[in-house]
Amino acid sequence: MRLVTFVNLVPALGAAALLLSASPATADVLTFATFTSISPIKNIRFVNSGTSPSRVDDAQIFTTSTATADSAGATKVYFSFLQTGLSKFINNVVADYTLTAAVAKGDTASVAVGYVIQPIVTGTMTFKSTTPITLDSPYFAPTTFAAGANLLTVTFSTGMIGSKNGSTSTLSGSTEGGSVVEFTSDFLDFDEVSNADLSTTFSAMSTLLQIASTSASGNNSVSSFRATAGGQFSSDPAPMVVGIVPEPVSWVMMITGFTMLGIAIRKRARMVQLAL
Repeated sequence: MRLVTFVNLVPALGAAALLLSASPATADVLTFATFTSISPIKNIRFVNSGTSPSRVDDAQIFTTSTATADSAGATKVYFSFLQTGLSKFINNVVADYTLTAAVAKGDTASVAVGYVIQPIVTGTMTFKSTTPITLDSPYFAPTTFAAGANLLTVTFSTGMIGSKNGSTSTLSGSTEGGSVVEFTSDFLDFDEVSNADLSTTFSAMSTLLQIASTSASGNNSVSSFRATAGGQFSSDPAPMVVGIVPEPVSWVMMITGFTMLGIAIRKRARMVQLAL
């Protein structure tokens, strides 16, 4: 499956303009998937790495399995597809959500027009089914995806922004804006997608959004916090549902339809010739 990849060349203040704009005005971007936390527990951990010379990054972001865990782990969320043909079967299904991302060493945050901007955050988030999912339709043979199927995986390199001293921040970006946003899924085909968007909100933050200055043993990246995650994913055009083999009766109906169309076209052409 071909992935849409763009290199992020947006500097800090350029990222502010990108992140303050939801999507390019000329794009016809459609949301195809959403997720929400099952409960208000905090399932995101942002850890400022401090000032140690041996550190490899300025900060790490990851999901946790509990509200107090300090190590990365999967958390349960509700996941939904909005695509016709999928929304009936995958609507608020329980999924295992994992997020692993980092702020590279030296990619310091900045403040502009009252917003804290963390310019480059790079990582991956994945949503996997916790139970088998069967897609069924009058037009297609039933297809069952086993538990653990990839509902959606997002690879990204984008930015994070939020109001200074606020309790919410947003990890967002668009390939048309210069971010890297790549989608893969067992259920959707992204081959024709030319613009991919993500927007993940970290709400109810345990500490207000601010920059950890070097005088406070920080590295000018965002200060550590815990939060609750939710978000949505969009693209232009909308992705296609993966090919599901039609039932034999559907093949017969389609072949019959094409045959009748061919007969009608030949009959019309003959009538035109007789009229001449």
